[in-house]
Amino acid sequence: MIEINLLPESRRARQGLATDGEASGLGIGVWGVALLMSALTIPPGMAALWWLQRTDGLELAARLEAVVTDSVRLAEFRAASDSLTERFREIRERIALVEQLDRDRFAWPRMMDEISRALPPPAWLTSVRQLSPPPDLTVELQGVAGSPLAITEFVRGLRTSDYIADVKIVGSQQQGSEPDQVPRQAFTLVLRFAHASAVGRIEPI
Repeated sequence: MIEINLLPESRRARQGLATDGEASGLGIGVWGVALLMSALTIPPGMAALWWLQRTDGLELAARLEAVVTDSVRLAEFRAASDSLTERFREIRERIALVEQLDRDRFAWPRMMDEISRALPPPAWLTSVRQLSPPPDLTVELQGVAGSPLAITEFVRGLRTSDYIADVKIVGSQQQGSEPDQVPRQAFTLVLRFAHASAVGRIEPI
């Protein structure tokens, strides 16, 4: 088949230019819309992002300030607690020292009271000698009794005391063997001051 183009070359050229111009105008219009949309959406988005970041930053700053405040408060409480603990320890040490001084100071009077209370009428002491000083006060008692039963009664009385411990009979012998003399029983005891924390024990000769 044979085709014949009846349009002149000049008219075809003008139609080609018109078509290209329309396509170019259409491209410019699309880019303008895109730029306009960008101008309308990007600044508000950046502003919203900045606002969110600023809000988060302020919230984090507030939390950090609260944590620092709590830390300072806890440090103050800890310091106060340590101070009170140290003060309580010092008070306990002073109380213990005063108790120790009082205990040692009243050891002799308390022991003599207990010995006097336990001593029966048919017995008396001839010597009281300190073997070791307070706080571990230990004494030696020498005396005379009318009978061995009186010595036993004396030892039992010492044993019931809360302030005397470790009662030991270290010697006992009869005196006055002559017919005109009254029989007597000499004895020697060793005992320890117990600070009201031990019970006296009798040990055999």
